[in-house]
Amino acid sequence: MQRWIVLAALVLCLLGGGTVFGYWKYKQNLPDRRWVPLPFNPEASQEQRKQSVIEMRERLLTDTILTGVVRDCNVQGMWQLPTEESAVQELKNRVFVDEGEIVVNGVPAATLNIGFRGKIGERVILDQLSERLMEDVKRLIAPPQPGPGVEPAKF
Repeated sequence: MQRWIVLAALVLCLLGGGTVFGYWKYKQNLPDRRWVPLPFNPEASQEQRKQSVIEMRERLLTDTILTGVVRDCNVQGMWQLPTEESAVQELKNRVFVDEGEIVVNGVPAATLNIGFRGKIGERVILDQLSERLMEDVKRLIAPPQPGPGVEPAKF
């Protein structure tokens, strides 16, 4: 009789542990989107914001920029992809550039959201990719620096 009680307790413990593990794996595989918001100019119209999204998408989704992201973040090794070109294609499938909104101190502000889609279990990787891509965005939208021998304009 005591053996049956011990056996039943063992089976219930294994069943409960398997249920908890299964639920955890289910939660880790839910879809996730991680991005870095870039605020728009508050005076920009809706058409100007849409045009900015289109232009940024065209400028960012080039093979040269995404190849730099693949090399810097070791995407090929993390996702175990066979070639660098397949890693670039995977990033092209996962990247998104769209218009969004963020609330700061109760005031909504329009933003340009640039980031990646994935699973909740890849959250850290998606954050790294988004931050690395934002470095390219900053470089693309930064005003040109004056060269040597050129005086900056005085206002």
